[in-house]
Amino acid sequence: MPDIATTDELRRHIAQAQAGVAALARREPENSWLASIQRQLDYVDTAARNGAKRLDCAEDLNFGLLASHYVDDVDSELAAKLHAISAATRRLFGG
Repeated sequence: MPDIATTDELRRHIAQAQAGVAALARREPENSWLASIQRQLDYVDTAARNGAKRLDCAEDLNFGLLASHYVDDVDSELAAKLHAISAATRRLFGG
């Protein structure tokens, strides 16, 4: 997956990932980890949309780790996208 270099690209990837995570969450509505991934993606998307330069809660973001545990086995492409978003979030927001 190519590097995500701008916040606009980040937001496009987040939108795609959100759709995939939402589909998984509909299949597993009791999975609180998927809900956490959704909340974290929403947080990063809002920050990117609002022009944030740093994230107040960057150290609490763990959706890449959660993707390894709860997404990789069921949708490896989505997990790879979540890892790319996580790396781009750290790079773009200094987290």
